[in-house]
Amino acid sequence: MVEKGPGNESLRRRAQEREEAAEGSLWPVVGALLTSAVLGTAIGWFVLSRGASEMSAPSTDSDLVGNIPVASLPAAEVDQRQQLLSRLRALQVNQSWFLQLVDASLLARFPERGGRLPSDALEDAPLRQAWNDLAEEWLVRVEQFSPQLRSRLGELNNNDWQKQRQELIAQGVNGHVVEQLVTAGAKNLLQGASNTQKPAEPYLQLWYAAALRSLADLQIEMIKARASIPTVFSTRVSPGEARLISIQVPPGHRLVLGINGTPLMQMTVYGFRGDLVAERGPLRVVTLEQEAGSPVQVLVTNEGVSTGLITLSCRADQQASMSLPELDSNPLPDSATGALGQSEQPSTAPPLPSSPVRGNLDQLNPAPLAD
Repeated sequence: MVEKGPGNESLRRRAQEREEAAEGSLWPVVGALLTSAVLGTAIGWFVLSRGASEMSAPSTDSDLVGNIPVASLPAAEVDQRQQLLSRLRALQVNQSWFLQLVDASLLARFPERGGRLPSDALEDAPLRQAWNDLAEEWLVRVEQFSPQLRSRLGELNNNDWQKQRQELIAQGVNGHVVEQLVTAGAKNLLQGASNTQKPAEPYLQLWYAAALRSLADLQIEMIKARASIPTVFSTRVSPGEARLISIQVPPGHRLVLGINGTPLMQMTVYGFRGDLVAERGPLRVVTLEQEAGSPVQVLVTNEGVSTGLITLSCRADQQASMSLPELDSNPLPDSATGALGQSEQPSTAPPLPSSPVRGNLDQLNPAPLAD
């Protein structure tokens, strides 16, 4: 039996103090381990969330300012969007610009939303499907460009096509006509976003790309109209493309111009200053007065799905006289009233010239215009 004494009590007290000290030093270690685990989990979730947000197409207003979207879309929609982004990466298309393009197109289709993109809510499912459909349509159009142009979409600017523009101006084409030529060639790409002028961003990137593509190998057809002798010219126009024809007109002559082709072709005629002298419309016969100047520039576009043949016939006519009829120096009196009236002799003054642009013809004769 161990006897109790002052020495034993002291030993037990020191042993107890050592145990308490050991327990006290353990708690900070446990706390540090728990803090590290919680912090590591938070960092992991943050990194994964950022990675997921970069793989998602924006569908809400919060996405546009960089917030992390709530992953509440159906699995089928998530898979469809990831496939779209994979195709964009394969085509080397700027994803940020392309998503802005689809967003702008959707908001233009549904102006009643006041600029609000669809959310992840169930009631916005039809709008999200419309967004996906538009993305597919735009992707088909973007795929038409070469890899070099596709990779530059989102970064193109007005300086990129100025070299081709200046080369055409040096050949006698008015700068306004050059822009109209590009706009005509980009009409199918722009899906009606612009009719006669350059569109705003993000559509403007497609206009620049169309300019670089259409003007790269453009050949201007040069024709000289002869006085009283028809000049006939034929060429083919590919689907979705435009053909520019420059016609030299002798001074003091008006131009009689007729073009035959398919019903899906359109023609526009510009004067030498680039002013519009014949509105855009179906192929037809027009007469242009000498005020149109020289050269006259004709823009023909093919809006069909197949290559079409056009036949152009033109002739320069002498300008008609504008002199007034001579006054009768010996008028005959009216038999009933005795008042002086018009001479019974017919006037020899020529008729006034026709209007600058004559109306459309239902049927065009492919043969040369008669004198």
